[in-house]
Formats: sequence, structure tokens, C-alpha cells
Amino acid sequence: MAKFARQERLNYATFAGWVAKAQRPTVAKRPMQFAELRMPLAAAASSEQLEVRLPDGAVVRGSRVADVVALVRALRA
Repeated sequence: MAKFARQERLNYATFAGWVAKAQRPTVAKRPMQFAELRMPLAAAASSEQLEVRLPDGAVVRGSRVADVVALVRALRA
């Protein structure tokens, strides 16, 4: 591998990194899955905080359902 890198005038560390990356198994991204959530009207009108945890680890909090939904949609656009 070092001989090839020298022959092609490539930085050995860069070339070795490319080779290592090419040998790693690839993980196919799964399509995003959504689930409909229906909340009782009383819960939507309460002053309690709602919390939505997104698959990437982001957490969205708010007290109004419409605001939380709008923010999640904006983040996913």
C-alpha cells in the first residue's frame, strides 16, 4: 500500500484512510418513519410542557401543540 501511495504521489495517511473507509461496512439509512399523535383537547390546552424526541436525538419542547408541530416540521424540511 505504501509503494502504491508513493508511486501515485499520494499522502500515505490519506490513502490509508480512504482504504479503511472503503472497507467499512456501509449502513443504509432507513427512511424516516412518522407516527400520528392525537392528544386530548384538554392536554393541548394545558400549560404543561410537551416534549418530542426526534430520532437524531434532538428534543423539542413547548406548551402549544401547534408550535411544537411547526417547529418539528421546520427542522425536518
